[in-house]
Formats: sequence, structure tokens, C-alpha cells
Amino acid sequence: MSVKISQVEGWKLKAEYNGVTLVSGQATRESDYTGMSPGKLMVASLGLCTGMHVVTYLTKNNIEYSDLDISLKTEGKGGPARYGVFNMDITMKADLSEEHYKGLVEECNRCFVGNTMKNQPEIKIDVKTV
Repeated sequence: MSVKISQVEGWKLKAEYNGVTLVSGQATRESDYTGMSPGKLMVASLGLCTGMHVVTYLTKNNIEYSDLDISLKTEGKGGPARYGVFNMDITMKADLSEEHYKGLVEECNRCFVGNTMKNQPEIKIDVKTV
């Protein structure tokens, strides 16, 4: 996969992939937000990915549900600056047996984004000037 990132204005950047564009943040600290900051996008990605797995599990097991909501709260950590803890609450109207509860938690732990975050990916940076 290859995503192209380019500057729009100041700190405002856009990401493009497969015909879809996403704009992040704000141009300056004083300007209005036109999108989520990169850190908030990361948190949202974790929640969205987990949500897809929740729906997959419930659908696959023919479990009736409604009002699915996922709330994430983070705890910051320093040295280097980062999120140290992600607290995720998943709520819905559903009648889950203990077996289905365990299965759902197991399915949530299959999230691609979460697994990437848990396993310290290698990040290679190459700066080129033109």
C-alpha cells in the first residue's frame, strides 16, 4: 500500500489513497480545524478497525444488536511523547452469552490497526531533496 501525503497550507496536510482524500488538522494553531490531527486519526483508526471486527463477529454469529458505540480515551506518556494507554469501551444493545462475550473480545483483538500498534512496527525514513 502506498499513501501520498502533501502539504495544503501550514500544518494542514492531505492524504490520498485510491481516489479518496483526507485532510488533517489546521493550518495554524489559531485557525479552525478542517480535519482531525494525525494523533486523533490514529485513535479513530483503532476504533473504526475494532468496530468492523465487532460487526463481523455479531453478523457471523447471527447475534441481534443495535446502538453500537465505541468510545476511546487515551492516556499520554512522555519520553518520547506518545499515547501510552488506549481505553476502549464498546457498548451496544445485545444479549451476549459468556461464550459470545469471549468470542467478541477475541475478534476485537484481530484488529489490523491494533495489532500493528501492539507489535512495534519498524519505521524507515528517507529524506530526499530535489
